[in-house]
Amino acid sequence: MPQILILFRMKKFSIIIFFCLATLGVSAQWNTANMLRAGKSAIMFDDYVSAIENFNNILRVKPRLSEPYFFRGLAKLNLDDFEGAIRDYTEAIELNPNYFHAYMYRGIAYHNMKRYEDAMNDYNTAISINPGEAYVYANRAITEADMGDYKSAEKDYSKALIIDKELLPAYLNRAIMREKLDDWEGAIEDCNMAIKLNMFSDDAYGLRGYLHFKEKKYHDAIEDYNKALKINPQNKRILMSRAITWYEMKKFPEAMEDYTAVLKVDSTYAYAYYNRALLRAEIGETNKAIDDLDQVLEMNPDNILIYFNRGLLKMEIRDYTGAYNDFSESISLYPDFVKAYLARAAVSGEMDDFASARQDRYKAEEIMDRYKRMQEGDKNALVDTTENFRRLIDINSRDDRMKDVINGRIQDRNVIIELQDMFVVQYLALDTLRKGKVQYFDKRIMKFNQEHNYNPALTISNKRFDYPREFEDEYIETLSSKIRRNRSDVDALLLRGSLYLNRGDYTKAIEDFKTVVERDPKHLFALMNLASARAKMYDYIESIEEKTSRVVGEEEKVKRVVDYSLVLEGNNKCLEIDPDFAFAMFNIANVYAKSGKIKEAIDMYTKVLELDKDVAEAYFNRGLLHIYQGDKSAANVDLSKAGELGLTDAYSIIKRYCSVEE
Repeated sequence: MPQILILFRMKKFSIIIFFCLATLGVSAQWNTANMLRAGKSAIMFDDYVSAIENFNNILRVKPRLSEPYFFRGLAKLNLDDFEGAIRDYTEAIELNPNYFHAYMYRGIAYHNMKRYEDAMNDYNTAISINPGEAYVYANRAITEADMGDYKSAEKDYSKALIIDKELLPAYLNRAIMREKLDDWEGAIEDCNMAIKLNMFSDDAYGLRGYLHFKEKKYHDAIEDYNKALKINPQNKRILMSRAITWYEMKKFPEAMEDYTAVLKVDSTYAYAYYNRALLRAEIGETNKAIDDLDQVLEMNPDNILIYFNRGLLKMEIRDYTGAYNDFSESISLYPDFVKAYLARAAVSGEMDDFASARQDRYKAEEIMDRYKRMQEGDKNALVDTTENFRRLIDINSRDDRMKDVINGRIQDRNVIIELQDMFVVQYLALDTLRKGKVQYFDKRIMKFNQEHNYNPALTISNKRFDYPREFEDEYIETLSSKIRRNRSDVDALLLRGSLYLNRGDYTKAIEDFKTVVERDPKHLFALMNLASARAKMYDYIESIEEKTSRVVGEEEKVKRVVDYSLVLEGNNKCLEIDPDFAFAMFNIANVYAKSGKIKEAIDMYTKVLELDKDVAEAYFNRGLLHIYQGDKSAANVDLSKAGELGLTDAYSIIKRYCSVEE
């Protein structure tokens, strides 16, 4: 079996990002400058969420400043929200048409979206504004390389190095270009220059080792890999490269040792499991090879190639049932996989099921004949099929299990993808304010609090508040005493119902809100809370019974059987009382979404945003529904806005569902 080559190479070409902390113009006031400085500092410390919040605050009072748009774009770029970054850079350019760095960074964002022509246009404009900046040439070279123009890329790296002779990434990337242009001597010389600049660069030694490997100078490659690993013993890509070099030198124990070392560094690195499995199979450790392939499939359970190879290994140990199942799984994932049909036919023959064997061989011949007779007009279908296959045989795990962070690259976190919950009116404790944005300003709530002299006040939110249990119990008992004295105390009933709702005691909450509505049929907040309490109770019961999934955006959509008619009725009554009550509209939109009425839900979220353009949850939920409909561009726009307004889970979803596929 051939080894998969996972040699040291730069993953594509690294975008060179130059952090330019520009000074503020004299026209800006001191406090604006202070906020801008705070936002820049947040970026430097990888706190992109706080940075965006700072720049939002500036733009609310100074919407004609270009710098906040630029730096907010930089924060979004680091969150992989490329479309959002492009919009911000575009705003900065409209306000300042000669904004060099805005053009350069917009070019980077375009590049990451594979909009290479747009990226080239921006880099060219940046160069026309400031031809003496090395970074823009280096970044243009990266785009040229991805467009396949290695000669132009090599020239641009050279221009960058004329301007800045110590730009180490440019030497390494130019070495890659020279290798592609068969200039091996030049490539090695660039690596030597990089090492001269920084003798502790494991990347430089690793790349030179790779070049030696390509020239079949295996001993020289091993020497360079050893030097790199002395600098960084945990560089898994170089460990993998050295393992493959050992393999080519027929030094199997050393190769095995390096594959195992990789897995000690990263137990989720599926390539190492796969290569080790192939090596184990080659030296006769078939059962251990199967164990390694089991690990790969655990991380990436829809991998055609792994099922197929595991099936072949199971045939070797005469596990024909297991082999048959693995080949069948390959076929279910890729129905045109001829080799899987032929392999399954062989297994059926070993199991004396000759009819099934004949059927599979006939199917394989049919597929091969179909491809032979394929007309010119059918080629797109073949391309699509092979592209699907390419994605499915990607060895590494779909779930990279990235390290969780606070406010840095939060797009790498694993998040539960579900609709933002319905809004309710509830009691606001002071400590909830310290946990970020938990409520919206609403004139109705403000007026209600003033009229009823509520202290603490009520607020409108869709977040669950974590009150101390002792506080809840004590406050509920105080309110209950009031209600026992006066059954018509609607204020006490509303407050108690809100506390019951927050702690998940839906039956008691519904009872309290119903009592309020009976006494005051036009009580806006009681009507909304009653509807939301019913919806939450229905969803809770449904989750217990495991009838459906609340996850939005998956291909399989289970038909919901929940009757939300009373929930809709309650929120519609709210709109009869106040047609501009955006939060009742939001709740209706959620019901539509949960009921599978996607178009109606999207339309209603749009109405919410027409009334209040800052309801982050409406952008978020509408974005999820756009994903469900397959409209990644619209989803990206909505989720970017949701992230900008504080719903940071949106960045994880952008990366997972809206990013450009490799």
